[in-house]
Amino acid sequence: MFKSLKLKLLFYFFISNVIILLVFSMFIYNTAQKGVTDSLDTMLKIISMDAIPDLKEGFFVDAKKISDDLINEFGITPLQVKIIYYDKVTNNIIHESLSSTELSEIFEIPLHKDGDIYSIYYFDKDIYRVSSMVLVETEKIKIIFQLSTTKVVDSTYLDIIVTSLLIANPIILLLLLFIVNILINRTLQPVKKVVQSVHSISTNSLSSRISTEKIPAEIEELVKTFNQLLDNLEESFNRISSFSSDASHELKTPLTVIRGEIEVALRQERTPLEYKEILEDVLSETVRVQEIIEQLFLLTKKDTSEFRANYREIYLDEIISDSVSQIEKFAMKKSVNIKITNIIPITIYANETLLKICIDNILRNAILYSKDSSDVGISISEYETEYMLEVQDNGSGIAQEDLPFIFDRFYRADKARSREKGGTGLGLAIVKMILDIHNYKIDVQSVISEGTKVIIKIPKQ
Repeated sequence: MFKSLKLKLLFYFFISNVIILLVFSMFIYNTAQKGVTDSLDTMLKIISMDAIPDLKEGFFVDAKKISDDLINEFGITPLQVKIIYYDKVTNNIIHESLSSTELSEIFEIPLHKDGDIYSIYYFDKDIYRVSSMVLVETEKIKIIFQLSTTKVVDSTYLDIIVTSLLIANPIILLLLLFIVNILINRTLQPVKKVVQSVHSISTNSLSSRISTEKIPAEIEELVKTFNQLLDNLEESFNRISSFSSDASHELKTPLTVIRGEIEVALRQERTPLEYKEILEDVLSETVRVQEIIEQLFLLTKKDTSEFRANYREIYLDEIISDSVSQIEKFAMKKSVNIKITNIIPITIYANETLLKICIDNILRNAILYSKDSSDVGISISEYETEYMLEVQDNGSGIAQEDLPFIFDRFYRADKARSREKGGTGLGLAIVKMILDIHNYKIDVQSVISEGTKVIIKIPKQ
């Protein structure tokens, strides 16, 4: 019904308070009415007690006369009187007198002949209030004195109560709405601040976060969730930005080479052998472009939940054996020999496809930068809390100042030699990403001209 939370709260508060005020008003009115009735009952009792001397003077007293006397004395009209003389011996009414026979039906009430002296009972008969009291009692006779008058329905007191409620209730309701409106505005102030903070965030300020300081607990969880969403959005945006800048930066060189080779080829007629050489160069650069794009896409798709959904029990030793078998041809072209120095059966819980990519990239790097006719060793060792996968080469090594940056995208310690060897500068970045997803640690130890050792630490599960 209302899109505004504030209006919805005010509406519900208004309805609930109308109901509460109505119930409260009815309670006040009924209490006042009961008070008026109690006052009337007290008056009837006093009037009844006033008739005691008259009843003791004669034997059968006329109810009409007593009624007129009481009306003159107390000023209450109408006032009907009935006097009953009850024989205690025969248990019969021996005489009764009515001030008006026209209203005799209002005295059709229980007699309470067994009541004690001065005991009084009250009854409602339509619009009349009736009292019955034993005023005189002797050994043989009990005189029951009954009075009747109209109930006070439209008294001045009740009129004042009704008028006061009709005036006070709307004022109270408006005052409460005013106060609640202020309270709701103050309560929703943190929400407005959160909305303002959200509006201030743009693609240029994705690193901004909504402060949870002085935020109510009910809203804090929402703010934390939104901040988490911003974290994910910023990460995705950064990956897209990195992909865009990395792609434009890294693809520029091979595309320039391809264009240059084609332009050179078209300048003049070439022999078939020359065309073949040019096509081989173009093919080589095309393959390089394809590799760069595939690796960039893998780095961009860093959704850990998607990768972890494909976790299962795998045999690490079998994956290493498969990787070595598949990369041996590439090693033979480089005159490098791969040796499995130590391997033990190991079962782990991981993403098999990602681990294969990780091990393949480490082995490919080791082969690329190894000396001719050298060995690359791979081994698995078991310790108390973890397994260690080690890959050792006898290559050119990495300078100590370059080690902290080798996992950065497109970083090359020796850019010229890396391009000559066909590296993209993305292999170790992909390795680090895969290991981070699995919560594995990697340590690289290297000495210039002696070689490099890569150590992967896999916690036992």
